Amino acid sequence: MPKPNVLIADDEELLRELYAELLEPDYAVILARNGNEARDIAFSLQELRGLLTDVRMPGVNGLQLAQEVLARRTETSVIVMSGTDISALVRQTFPGGRVAFLTKPFELSALQQAARRMFGGNRTGR
Repeated sequence: MPKPNVLIADDEELLRELYAELLEPDYAVILARNGNEARDIAFSLQELRGLLTDVRMPGVNGLQLAQEVLARRTETSVIVMSGTDISALVRQTFPGGRVAFLTKPFELSALQQAARRMFGGNRTGR
């Protein structure tokens, strides 16, 4: 059974790679350097199970990216990350449970748990 696709959008290369390493055992990870690139990738894929995005990026920010992806991809769930606690804004902007929020910095296990909850899959080991 193929792994579900998860797109990671973050303009910090080291963070993109760290998040990818954590998620690759369970997901087919695709990396994007910014919101514009992530949008292009998201709309070119046949299926996209999950989007993990930073809020502050050049071009399209993470909240705009999430809105555009959710409007066109009904199968996609999103995890939004920010160094500022904007959880209330995220809940208000995205009712219905398709978007989760993580405040940076977070424990890596928190990302793994959020990914399982939002994108599905069972994580074993590590």
